Amino acid sequence: MDENLPDRSPGPEPQVPTDLVGLARLAGLSLRHIVGAVTKGALHTATELAEDIRAGEPMSQILDERVEMVRRAALSALGLTPTAAGVYGPPEPVAEDLKAMGDAMITEGWDSAQQPRDLHPSFVPILHDLTPDEARILRFLAVAGPQPAIDIRTKTPFGIGSQRLADGITMIAYMAGCAIPERDHHYLGNLSRLGLVRFSTEPVADFRRYAFLEAQPAAQAAYKSVKMHAISSYRSIYLSVFGKQFCEACFVLDDYTGGGWASDDRGDIYLGKGPRLP
Repeated sequence: MDENLPDRSPGPEPQVPTDLVGLARLAGLSLRHIVGAVTKGALHTATELAEDIRAGEPMSQILDERVEMVRRAALSALGLTPTAAGVYGPPEPVAEDLKAMGDAMITEGWDSAQQPRDLHPSFVPILHDLTPDEARILRFLAVAGPQPAIDIRTKTPFGIGSQRLADGITMIAYMAGCAIPERDHHYLGNLSRLGLVRFSTEPVADFRRYAFLEAQPAAQAAYKSVKMHAISSYRSIYLSVFGKQFCEACFVLDDYTGGGWASDDRGDIYLGKGPRLP
């Protein structure tokens, strides 16, 4: 063989840029499909871009304009659109898309096999949105029932101009055995957001339970923070119907006694006639 002749043996197969391959695999599309999404008014046609990339031309040598076109085409093929801040994210849904999804759900919903049975489909994502302490609070409320809470307000004639000094004082987090009970407001706020607990202006049946809350340091500090008289507003916190279903499905409640608080029997002895407290 003449050594002066050029070597025509096949060289190593050119590699497609890694970033494009990853995008193509992620979307389940081929490189040609992604590159083919480039708009018609581009500097090179989609076929020319594909040939340049397959020829092994490094991305660093491709014009910046072509790199940007390929990037935009790939992201578009993945269903991502640029926001006003230049960050790519899922496209904003339009009214027609939402109506189509809703109508399809109703239409397909006639198939009883597609209906959730014992477990609601949102139970799993809700579990991922909970902290361990929030799970403890839910389990406690499931066995102990509605719990008292108080707000401390200034006492004014007919409540006009009354100011709130403290709100949501409760012992739920302590009774539930939370690791960080002082974050009870954060926990209960998230549980309310998830639709698992309810805050009510109605008191619990046994008013004596509020004396325990009024003796707590937070309540006493609120009472002493003003020279005028302060009063307690009795509230209650309890599981919603959905919260009860969630607890029954997600927690073992049979052997749990709520640290002894599941039963509120004080062993009172009633003398004479008169109403009996629950």
